[in-house]
Amino acid sequence: MLRSFALSIVATVALSTSVIAADLVLVVGGTGRTGWPTVQEALSAGYDVRATTTNVKRAQERYGSEGFEWVEMDARILDEVRSAMDGVDYVISTIGGDCFDTGGPSSAQHVDYQAVVNMTGIALDKGVKQLVLTSALGAGKPDQPLNQFCDNVQMWKWLGEDYIRDNSLPYTIVRPGALGDEEGGKVGLQLAGAGTMETSFIQRADVARILVASVGNKDALSKTIAVSSDKEAGVDDWRKDFSGLPVDSRQIPPLTPAAAAARGG
Repeated sequence: MLRSFALSIVATVALSTSVIAADLVLVVGGTGRTGWPTVQEALSAGYDVRATTTNVKRAQERYGSEGFEWVEMDARILDEVRSAMDGVDYVISTIGGDCFDTGGPSSAQHVDYQAVVNMTGIALDKGVKQLVLTSALGAGKPDQPLNQFCDNVQMWKWLGEDYIRDNSLPYTIVRPGALGDEEGGKVGLQLAGAGTMETSFIQRADVARILVASVGNKDALSKTIAVSSDKEAGVDDWRKDFSGLPVDSRQIPPLTPAAAAARGG
């Protein structure tokens, strides 16, 4: 009987330890069309989840808050970022600028670049283990058509990426192309090195699967990854492909922040 009691205590302690030791993932932009699937995917993967929003009351009314925490955070405001990252192990960013707010506070310059700079610096200060950033397939291409009518967005996204790459923070950058809003996990996915994929279409829910699979994954570190759907591949074959992707090398900037601003972005 004593042995059974002892084993019961050990099991209880082990269970308590596993709960306490669960890693906390901060999903930045948790109410977004990619952010909310990412919250759900992170919860399904067993992480503790804190999701950011600019309006907690509205987020709770729309999505609830069972099993995770909402926190009010604007990534452009340093104090809010610091508070949201308290105790966080990993950060997944799903935010992006407003295509129609040219030069304004929600523009690509302030969200895809400056907000990423803010998150990177504070993540370093807070000892975050990894930042996983959602970027875009055309990032860094000056002649990408989207730049012409969408606030020079692809250049600002690249500048945000490059700021991360130039720092010591462990990171993974995920570059999807065109995005759909249907259910994920229905077709295979393709992972490729940066600059090797010309076009891409992928469901946001599948982007979320890749983002969460990158968390704590040593084979995903220091890599910029182009992603797409692949109907010829098995649904989960992509999970083994991280290890074969190249680690990022030093990249020559196609544009500086000053030059990007001068272009009207």
